[in-house]
Amino acid sequence: MSNIRISELYFSYSDIRVFSNLNFTLRKDKTLSIIGPSGSGKTTLLKILNGELPYEGKVLISNTEVSDNNFEELRSKIAVVYNNNEFFNELVKDELRFSLENINLSPKEIKERISELDDFFGIKKIFNKPIDILSTNDRVLVKILSYAIYFPEYLALDDLLIYLNERTKILLLNYLNNKNIRLINVTSNIEDVLYTDYTLVLYNNINAIDGKTLDVLKEEKILKRMGLDIPFYLDLSIQLKLYGLINKTYLNKEDLVRHLWK
Repeated sequence: MSNIRISELYFSYSDIRVFSNLNFTLRKDKTLSIIGPSGSGKTTLLKILNGELPYEGKVLISNTEVSDNNFEELRSKIAVVYNNNEFFNELVKDELRFSLENINLSPKEIKERISELDDFFGIKKIFNKPIDILSTNDRVLVKILSYAIYFPEYLALDDLLIYLNERTKILLLNYLNNKNIRLINVTSNIEDVLYTDYTLVLYNNINAIDGKTLDVLKEEKILKRMGLDIPFYLDLSIQLKLYGLINKTYLNKEDLVRHLWK
């Protein structure tokens, strides 16, 4: 079963230190969000996990060390989707097929996997369209699915959930769960950490906080000192608890309103 282990990680760009003795383990079958102030190394960590940058220390994905020597093996273990507008093909259907053709799937298997995408997302309505005319939501979804469709163990998204509407996010999470693909979600939107089991907060070259997402979000004062707000409805719940108006915290509008209108 897969897991990710980072031990004594050091990395610098020239004379700018990004990580100093970073240590972190993601437990098996768990999903992860990575947050932190701008410049804290979120995207750099993805590039290291993806085998793109040399580093000091040890980084293992499912007991495979991340290095140039293991590049091909790592492709089955992690897919990293960056926040850019780069596509390999003009049409949606060609972009989705591209990854599967590269891993030498048969036409029958390709057809089956695309049919599964349609079952989840209704993808056939945009299947024959040029990518550049799609809405932002659909364009980003196609980009993500073009990597998810070959079933890596981990799918790492570089601040992309923020472009998806709520319905698409839920469909994507259900699809990944159905295919046993574990999400690593780098995000600048703290609301999106609520979609993952664990959260890693990067700050000042190290992991400032890590643990179960709800436990991390309870570190309200520490997060705010780092310039990170906690999710709005969680913050509101905390304030209402201080005034004795509620006796527990809520993570979304629906549950909070339901409690207040009992």
